[in-house]
Amino acid sequence: MFALKALNVELGWSLDDIAALEDALFADDVGLDQPMQAPMIDGFICALVSGPKHVAPEQALAWVFDAEHGQQQPSFADPAQAQQLQALLLKQWQATAAALREPERQVYQPLFGCTEGEDGQPLVILDDWCQGYLCGIQLDAPAWQPLLLAHPEWFETLQLYGSEAGWERLEQQPPSEAAHDQAAAELVRQAQQIQRYWQGQRDAAEAAAASVAPALCACGSGRPYPLCHGAN
Repeated sequence: MFALKALNVELGWSLDDIAALEDALFADDVGLDQPMQAPMIDGFICALVSGPKHVAPEQALAWVFDAEHGQQQPSFADPAQAQQLQALLLKQWQATAAALREPERQVYQPLFGCTEGEDGQPLVILDDWCQGYLCGIQLDAPAWQPLLLAHPEWFETLQLYGSEAGWERLEQQPPSEAAHDQAAAELVRQAQQIQRYWQGQRDAAEAAAASVAPALCACGSGRPYPLCHGAN
C-alpha cells in the first residue's frame, strides 16, 4: 500500500502507474534480481533532481533495474515495456523537480509506503524512500560531501531510516508513533532544504560563467568577437 496523500495524478504517478511500474519490474520473465520498488525509486529520483550535478533520467534506469550494483538489465519480450518504464520514470522525474521548486506552495510530498500498524491504523514506511535517496547520493558521493560535512543534520533522518546503522538504532530504540510521524515531516523539509542549497550553488555557478563569457561577434558567425572580426 502507499500513502495516498503522497500521490497526485496531475504532478506524478497515479496508483495505476505504480501498479504498471512494479508489474513490469517484478515480472518473473523480466529476470531482475533486485529492482527498486516505487517508494525507493521516488527517493532515488528526489536525490538525483536535487543534487549538485545534472543527471539524465536515462542514467538512473540502470539502478532502478538493479538497486545493488546498477548492472543487471531486464529482458523485456516487448520493447513497448521498456518505453513505458522510461515514460513513467520521466513522468515522476519531472513532477518531483517541479514540486521541489515550489516550497512556498508545499506541493512536494514523497511517495512513502504504508502498512497497517499494531493498532490497526495506517503506518507510513520511510525506509525504502530513504534508502533510495541515499543510493542517489552515492552515485556522486564526492560532489555531495561538502554539504554532508556542512549540514549533517539535514541527513540525520535519511541516515536513520535508510542505512543499516540506522535500522539497528531503530530496532534498539523503536520510535513512538508521534516521533515516526515527525520523521516523515522532517524528510519533506530536509529534501526541500537540500534542493534549495544545490539549486543556489548551480545558479551561482551559471551566473559566474555567464559574466565572463565573451560577447559573440555581430556578424552572426556564433564565434566570440575577439576570435572573429575582432581579430582583423
